[in-house]
Amino acid sequence: MADERNDDPPESFQQFLTASRSGYVYAGPDAKIVFVNERFSDWLKTTPERLVGTRLTDHFPIARKVYFETHLAPLLRMQGFFDEVAMELCRADGERLPVLVSAVERHDATGAAQFICYTFFPAVERRKFERNLVATKAAVTTDNSRLREQIAEQSRERLKVEETLSTAQHAAALREQFIAVLGHDLRNPLAAIDGAMRLLLKTPLNDRASGIVGMVQQSIGRMAALIDDVMDFARGRLGQGIDIKPKAVDLTRSLEHVVRELQTAWPNREILFENRLSGLVYCDSQRLAQLLSNLIANALTHGAAEGPVRVRAATMNNDFELAVLNSGEPIPEQALTRLFEPFTREDIRPSQQGLGLGLYIASEIARAHKGHLTVRSSREETCFTLKMPMAAN
Repeated sequence: MADERNDDPPESFQQFLTASRSGYVYAGPDAKIVFVNERFSDWLKTTPERLVGTRLTDHFPIARKVYFETHLAPLLRMQGFFDEVAMELCRADGERLPVLVSAVERHDATGAAQFICYTFFPAVERRKFERNLVATKAAVTTDNSRLREQIAEQSRERLKVEETLSTAQHAAALREQFIAVLGHDLRNPLAAIDGAMRLLLKTPLNDRASGIVGMVQQSIGRMAALIDDVMDFARGRLGQGIDIKPKAVDLTRSLEHVVRELQTAWPNREILFENRLSGLVYCDSQRLAQLLSNLIANALTHGAAEGPVRVRAATMNNDFELAVLNSGEPIPEQALTRLFEPFTREDIRPSQQGLGLGLYIASEIARAHKGHLTVRSSREETCFTLKMPMAAN
């Protein structure tokens, strides 16, 4: 009895195809489907029987069908296979299922096609990943573009700020040079006026004329002090610092002279001087006298009229300390941080006369002596304190 040929897969292989997570499709030489496993038919939401006799391309979208027939089918005929090509299947309900498909074409001894085996793998998660990857790449590209724009904008803003700062610095330098030149050139006409007043005092004058000359001389003295302040300010701001000529001196006479001079100028105020000096101090006595004069004048101007101004000078632990104290309204907290800056008087004590350079120059004198000038202010008292080394470092 002749053996009957059975082309059906064995039962164990059929079980394998049914249980597989992949879809399998066999097509004949005419490209019509002759077998599909249940996994593939389940993806298309139909039965294997409905798929047998159809062409695989019948289950592709139009665009994918054209791509298959113009690219994949010729490739399959030429090399006999293709691997993991991204495609889409059309389900019975119209939905599309992303898949990866591989194919192999078998030939007989004459080279004629016998069948084509297609293997499908679901690519839903892969397609999500690819879309997310594309979206992330687009977002990163957008963020990078935005970041480049921000950096470019910040660079432009920085250039503007640098240009503005450079212009401001140049203007400030010119302004301070102008102040220095102006202060220097004002001395000559002021000296001429002072000389003229001295000559007038040597000639016979009536009481009224003598009084006028005295007023002019007081104004000359005030103008000379203002010019000195302007010159000191200009030197400090131009980087030269306050000019000092230090040497070891006994400061007692210089400090007492300042106290007497201001007591004469303010006869209705009380200035108390407490002297605890011992030994010589390495300093510029004229500059320290100027510092003390500025501090006492500040205390007389801003302190309580009924309270005394107290001056304490002492040497201790190789340091020289000079303090000026007064009672009255405390200095506002917001003003303390800017107290030693130039031209801050209107912000701190409106309506007071002067340029607002006294405390700035006093702090610069302290710095020139490698010391520091500090202030504390409360309802009880306001105290300015200079502390500096007694000997040269």
